[in-house]
Amino acid sequence: MQLNQIKMKSLQIIVLFQLLTLVASCQTLKKQKFVKTPMPEWVKTKPQNSMYFIGVSSAPKKGFTPADYMASAQQKALGDLASSISTNIESSSVLSVIESNFQLDENYSKEIIASTSHQLEGYELVETWEEENFYWVYYRLSKSHYVKMREEKKQQSIEEAKNKYYQATELMGRQLQYNAFQFYAEALTSLKPYLGESTITEINGDEKDLGNTIFSALADFVNDINISFKESDITIKKGIEINPEVLSFLVIDKNKNPISGIPVKIKFTGSGLLRNSEVSSTDGKVYIALNKIKSSPKIESLSVNIDMLGLSRTAKDPIIKSVIKNLPASETQIRVNVEKPILNIQSEEKSFDQLRQSNSLKSSFEGLLASEFAVNSSLKSDFNMKITSNTTKNGYNYGEAQVVINYTIDLTDNNGNIIYRKSSSAEYSAADHNSADNKAYIELSKSIERVIIREVISAVNQ
Repeated sequence: MQLNQIKMKSLQIIVLFQLLTLVASCQTLKKQKFVKTPMPEWVKTKPQNSMYFIGVSSAPKKGFTPADYMASAQQKALGDLASSISTNIESSSVLSVIESNFQLDENYSKEIIASTSHQLEGYELVETWEEENFYWVYYRLSKSHYVKMREEKKQQSIEEAKNKYYQATELMGRQLQYNAFQFYAEALTSLKPYLGESTITEINGDEKDLGNTIFSALADFVNDINISFKESDITIKKGIEINPEVLSFLVIDKNKNPISGIPVKIKFTGSGLLRNSEVSSTDGKVYIALNKIKSSPKIESLSVNIDMLGLSRTAKDPIIKSVIKNLPASETQIRVNVEKPILNIQSEEKSFDQLRQSNSLKSSFEGLLASEFAVNSSLKSDFNMKITSNTTKNGYNYGEAQVVINYTIDLTDNNGNIIYRKSSSAEYSAADHNSADNKAYIELSKSIERVIIREVISAVNQ
């Protein structure tokens, strides 16, 4: 028992001693101050060397972990190294052609140059230095090594782009134009780091600039796309369902071969267009989502152009997307003559079960609908309206004669489908029943003008 107690006390003493040692070490560390070393010359003045590209930069230490401020300083130093490598746009390069022929602004060119940042390999860390507040990094890259490695990578990229270009031309020969366009975009993406340089290589036995050849293929593809309508002048009646074939068109190439998968944008100056974007089907056909025209009869225009933003999505790289998006695309426009539909109105208006001498309700509709319909009973109608009305005597109330008017208004299309129906009744009083009858028809005409006419037009436009 005494032996166990001695062992326990010994263990406690050892643990206590270790804790005291740890605390003493922490206190010593707290008292230590940052040991300064002399500032090297490369921190004071960035070195210059004809054999090397140099990159020097620093990062603040305060508020950051060592891993964070070291990584930040390294990244900045590599950025400084990259900025020392000058970039000149060759006059025969793709970038030069884009600037000359497509009037792209300076910012666009800078964006391309910035995106094709130099692929830095083989750089070496020369030295680091730190003070209490900043951490410094010094990198260098052999110029001869950089030129050699970059040329090797450039030739690899040229070969990769050339293979994709050959695949694209083969697909074009098989009338798979959209797939070919995708491969052209991928080929140009392979050359992205060298868009500002000459990329001369052998293409089908001839020495050509590959970048320009690929870009020309992209531009020619877009330029050769045609939107073909059957007619350039179309006549459509307002409110009548349109045969889909009437407003369909083909997307074809310069040889009139159909092109599938091409996104298009559609604009219509009138109302009724359900979608403003479509994609050509396997036979190159596009149906415009316009079931019926709802705007007032007049001349409207319908225009279609290639959706370059949509087409640019064939590329995965944002810069190549931007290049494609800015390619000029033609617009095709046709005229749409919106005519009034023909309306035939039949009316049976009665007072006390006897036909009235004048059909006032019919006259109200004819006048109010004249701007939207061609009211003509002698022509084949697109819509038919039937009005039935009758008044009945309803005794007297407080010395005044009362009548009840019952009416029904039906509007049908030329297939007999009911477009609009209103059936109702109302009670009116006057000095005698004839006066009450006249009052009933006058008030109903007012109701037609204020409410019913709008309901009829709305029903036709649905």
